Amino acid sequence: MPTMGWLTPDMTAHRLWEIPLDALKARGIRAVLLDLDNTLVPWHTQSLDDRTRTWLEGVADAGMTVLLVTNATGERAKELARTLGIRCVPQAGKPLPRGVLRAARELELPPAACAMVGDQLFTDVMAAHWAGCLAVLVDPLDPREMGWTRFVRRLERRLLRRDHRWERKDGDA
Repeated sequence: MPTMGWLTPDMTAHRLWEIPLDALKARGIRAVLLDLDNTLVPWHTQSLDDRTRTWLEGVADAGMTVLLVTNATGERAKELARTLGIRCVPQAGKPLPRGVLRAARELELPPAACAMVGDQLFTDVMAAHWAGCLAVLVDPLDPREMGWTRFVRRLERRLLRRDHRWERKDGDA
């Protein structure tokens, strides 16, 4: 049973640092919009992996901008964004596209020039598609997460098993 297109990621990668920047640039991407928890850092932490730091530097070296787009509230997201020297759109309201669209507006880019990278189909991928961005799905960094998210993950796994288009192949990032 195929799923609806707005749940199908345009690209997939195991981890953020495995997303090939040349593939993003080839698709006309000029900005990378990043989810926070379990995409950029493990759930509810500030721990940034060295490979992630190196990848973020590569994004900048490739002439692309990074902006944090998160449903998280409070100072944690803003503080991490400040530490990284990037902008942040907190309380983005994903899966609604408003936070993603706000990020594109802040960057003065059309949504089609932005890639939304996240670890959840029902928030990050949906918001990306509804906003008109490239949707990149990564595996979550940490099994710890909110109870609601654990429930939604079960639905995601069922969809992923049913829709073989999402099976990763060598070179799919």
